[in-house]
Amino acid sequence: MSNSRRPIESGEQDILDHLEAYIDANADDDTLTRETAVTYLMEQGIGHVEASDRIEQLLLKGYLYEVGEELRIPPRS
Repeated sequence: MSNSRRPIESGEQDILDHLEAYIDANADDDTLTRETAVTYLMEQGIGHVEASDRIEQLLLKGYLYEVGEELRIPPRS
């Protein structure tokens, strides 16, 4: 099985793209926590509830994972 992740919706892909851009732009800064991610997404015009829900879905589907308080994006194949 080459890819065991479940497919994601376009809205979830948008969130993932935003978070990747944030990580790329802030590579030297602190780690990305859920709280920081939600705040950043809200600055991008995404509502608090939607941002939280999309992050949770990305975690459940394996497109994000948490280590302690830190959100990470696994490498794409």
